[in-house]
Amino acid sequence: MTLATPPRVVRGGVLALCGVVLSLCVANWATGAAPPFRVGAHLALYGAAFVAYLVALVASRGLSRRGLLLALGVALVWRAALVVAPPFNDDINRYVWEGRIQQHGGNPFKWSDRPTMERWAPLRDEVWDGMNHRHMPAIYPPLFQLAAWGVTSVHDSVTAMKVFLVLCEIATLGLLAWVLRRRHRPAERLLIMAWSPLALVEVAGAGHNDAFAVMWLVAGLLALELDRPLLSALAVGAGSMAKILPGVVAVAWARRYRPWHVLAALSVIAVCVWPYLDAGRTLFHSLSRFARYWRFNETLFAPLAALLGSHEAAVRAGTVLTLVLALVLAWRRADTTTAAMALVAASLVLSPNVLPWYALWFLPLLVVRDQPAALLFTGTVSLSYLAYPEDQSGDRWSVGWGVRALEYLPCAAVLLLTHLRRGAPESAGNPPARIG
Repeated sequence: MTLATPPRVVRGGVLALCGVVLSLCVANWATGAAPPFRVGAHLALYGAAFVAYLVALVASRGLSRRGLLLALGVALVWRAALVVAPPFNDDINRYVWEGRIQQHGGNPFKWSDRPTMERWAPLRDEVWDGMNHRHMPAIYPPLFQLAAWGVTSVHDSVTAMKVFLVLCEIATLGLLAWVLRRRHRPAERLLIMAWSPLALVEVAGAGHNDAFAVMWLVAGLLALELDRPLLSALAVGAGSMAKILPGVVAVAWARRYRPWHVLAALSVIAVCVWPYLDAGRTLFHSLSRFARYWRFNETLFAPLAALLGSHEAAVRAGTVLTLVLALVLAWRRADTTTAAMALVAASLVLSPNVLPWYALWFLPLLVVRDQPAALLFTGTVSLSYLAYPEDQSGDRWSVGWGVRALEYLPCAAVLLLTHLRRGAPESAGNPPARIG
């Protein structure tokens, strides 16, 4: 026996109530202190927002076109409120600074152009004051550096950078709407990303540049849906120069590309790298340093490092395992979204660093394909904010295994239960898991 679906008017009322809860949370985030400076209050707000979000995804089933447009409009208002608020994280200061020095002939990857150099003293302001790791050159890949240059050319400010990244989110939602139409999936699934508390906090609030790279990955996915492998290769080639992950996902899509498509993608990469080649060996200095030394909120990386005897060996092993998985998925010609989601998950569990905004990569894929465990992780990952009080008191930047157990184990349990339900015989009456 199955429960009858509540009438549309009831579901509409529930959706509206969820929107009110999320609006109150957004208002608090936009007007209060940044989450790192009030972690307890932030986690309480995030928990309330995430519960409202999950209920909203259920209530939105069968939402009319008009209702969907209204819900997306509300999501845009939330983002506007958070964009004009001070940023929740200082990574965005680096984006603006690196765009700024390019306006003055600097190369952000060059050791002699790193932020602490005296030649940049006249450019220092509150952006420089709030920047992290000022002794290091750029870590973010060349295409994002070009984007930062473009944004600061229009307006040199943190707010302008946040506006740009929210526009990338909006573009991603447009691409996803096209994918949903191609797959004959309901358009209300866009709310999985549009109403996500993770997206609100980490993109509109904090201004993390993952939104830019995610847009390219989704563009590559859509191009494959449209049977345009060349456009897909160009998109993921560009995306790999915004963040590395789109290039890894492209390996899993390899059987959909011809050799000349790969050459075209490599050409895009070469064009992106060319303006920064005079940095020499420091082009990858910060990225390699980040991979070698930084460690936070890891899971399987910890036993891997213990087994292999060093951090660097574990990084290499994790990279190899992720690439092997990508090749296996390519050989099996796995569904594009399934392959991408598997590689996002592998990159997280094998990484020495898992920051909350890394889970943003799940959101566009969840719009296309259900995976309750990944959806849950976009909520539980916020527990890693518990590292901030210790960091501010001068202790090591870390979260204990107790916090990590709360973060990861519920997701592992949901993943196992989902797998068991999907594998059960139809006669047992177990329908496929559905999240929205």
